[in-house]
Amino acid sequence: MTQSNNEMSSFLAELAGEATQTLDARRSQQQDRHEIEKSVHSSLDRAFQFFNVLVKHLNALEPSIERTYAFDGRAHFAPLRWKNGLIEYRKQSLADNALFNHVYFQVKMLAPEPVVVTRRWEQFEEVRKDVQAFGVKSKEDMHELWRNRTQKPTFQITLEPEFLIRMRFQANYAEGCVELECGNLEGFGEMKARLRPEQLTTSVFDEFGRYLMGRSKHLPSEIKFTRDLSRNM
Repeated sequence: MTQSNNEMSSFLAELAGEATQTLDARRSQQQDRHEIEKSVHSSLDRAFQFFNVLVKHLNALEPSIERTYAFDGRAHFAPLRWKNGLIEYRKQSLADNALFNHVYFQVKMLAPEPVVVTRRWEQFEEVRKDVQAFGVKSKEDMHELWRNRTQKPTFQITLEPEFLIRMRFQANYAEGCVELECGNLEGFGEMKARLRPEQLTTSVFDEFGRYLMGRSKHLPSEIKFTRDLSRNM
């Protein structure tokens, strides 16, 4: 015995309602995802536009910066001078409407003269790791220095009077945020922050700019950084 047309129509109508609800939910999710991606992309675009102009101005001015970077209690890089800032970005593809993947900024800081570090031999490995992690350069070959170590209780290295400050704004579209990774921004070492796109405002970028050129002693208060201590693990 076959089903009547009325019974079949009732069943299909039920399925049609369920399908419509599912498709509407998917469209809503897609719209929400699009808005999240647009917000993250726009925040990275603002970052690039700001730092692109900042770099042009400060590369021309090459300002002196009254800030001290301490390698240890006695070896300091200070005062500093801005030299050769750089800004670049990468998108997810070559398409005109492609989303930003990241925005990267760096600037070389110069001290007036090389920095001499004197430590005990039992601290050699710690110093070697710091030199590598902070991106500073030793005039001595560290491997050769250790291989030819003497009976004296201390060793000495001379560091080139320059280092890089780095900032990388990385898009995280899956979680709708921007992951900021910084090197040597506030003293030597790595710092991280996870930001909502709306936190990257013109006023926040202005605070970054003033800090980088030494007109402010403080990073933007809206951004809560954490120190990356993974090097010491």
